[in-house]
Amino acid sequence: MLLFTCMSGCGPGNNLETPSASATPYTGVTTETTKDQPESSAPGSAATRPNTSGTSEAESTDRTEMTAGSTGESSGTSNIPGEITVSPTSADSRPSQITDDEKVPVALDWTQVFEKISPSVASIRLKIPASALYQEREEIFSALLIDEEGILISSYSMFGKAVDYRGILMDGAAVEVFIDNYIKPFPAVLYGFDVMSDIAILKIDPEGKKLIAQPLSRKDEVKVGLSIGVITSTDNYVVQGSLIPGHVMSVQVPSVRENGLPYELFVSDVPTLNNVPGAPLVDEYGRVLGICSASSQYSYLDYRTYIIPAPIIAEVVDYIIKVVENPPVRAASLGIAVMSDECAALSSQRYDYPIGLNVTCVQLDSPAYIAGLRTGDIILEINNKNAELTEDLIESMQAMSIGSYCVMKVYRPSEYTEFTFSSYLQQARH
Repeated sequence: MLLFTCMSGCGPGNNLETPSASATPYTGVTTETTKDQPESSAPGSAATRPNTSGTSEAESTDRTEMTAGSTGESSGTSNIPGEITVSPTSADSRPSQITDDEKVPVALDWTQVFEKISPSVASIRLKIPASALYQEREEIFSALLIDEEGILISSYSMFGKAVDYRGILMDGAAVEVFIDNYIKPFPAVLYGFDVMSDIAILKIDPEGKKLIAQPLSRKDEVKVGLSIGVITSTDNYVVQGSLIPGHVMSVQVPSVRENGLPYELFVSDVPTLNNVPGAPLVDEYGRVLGICSASSQYSYLDYRTYIIPAPIIAEVVDYIIKVVENPPVRAASLGIAVMSDECAALSSQRYDYPIGLNVTCVQLDSPAYIAGLRTGDIILEINNKNAELTEDLIESMQAMSIGSYCVMKVYRPSEYTEFTFSSYLQQARH
């Protein structure tokens, strides 16, 4: 008699320049940034930190006898920690196209991918009024239709020179949307925006015309080395737009913002050519994996393209529409994002950093940026309360209002020094 045994097992990037700190204490009457003496001059006192490591293993062997009439079923659910619960709003006000495709994806030729996505890629012409420093000028970039009723998304940083401090288009500024098969442009309004995620929501009136929208994948399909393509809008000397092939170069660690929204970026080797900002990035299945951002482009020598992942966009768009349709907006803003708890714990163990909130993004001109906080800093305390988990940041922000005085005790790994930063919170704008 032969016995067969089957065994199976399973196993398991834009940093802003860090300002130099002066060792000479400031002797003025008031100060917004002070330098404190660290409790330990060098990191490495592991005994004083809680053990955040933990592993769990599970093995199971299922035996099935081929007996007539026997069946087996298994089901499982997974809970996502830190999931944001948003109260529903009217279905008519939300983009109806932001849904996952339930069909099994089929790989397509890149010509087929282009033909599928290109009708949904619009060209944006932004007219910027003259100022004391500049003459009247234009910016041309791309956008993606995500709703057949006329909702588009693009890179908000492209609107930087055409909006005031509130994020509203200045007098004399205008937005025109050019869509394939239609000669004349559609006038558009800046319906909503999110500065940190660099997302702008535009709205047009289709006037009864048939528009083709694309869904945003809510699944994380991005992996390093994945073959991708960026589809840009048409240009004066380009007939149908452009398809720029490339690969995913790197993926940023998952992060959480002060309002509980996720924050993440990934990088591709697609060069930053004209019309790339706001253009969709797709895979060989024709799925929209993200939108190209212009906010992280601080040097013309940086040829890479930074992309906002589609799941992040979908959640932020839902949040923006909810806020815009339920004014007034009175939430306070600090302007930061921090590592997820799992990544922060791993970083602390690996580099012997103190337990805290590892800052991954500081929004330009935000209260945190003005106070002196920079990417790579570790927040230890907020208003004299320990800040070890992302929940501590969210709860601290919920307890404060616009104009509240926020004091942060911060450890800067590059200088092995603790600082105290303080600032007044501003109003969050969308």
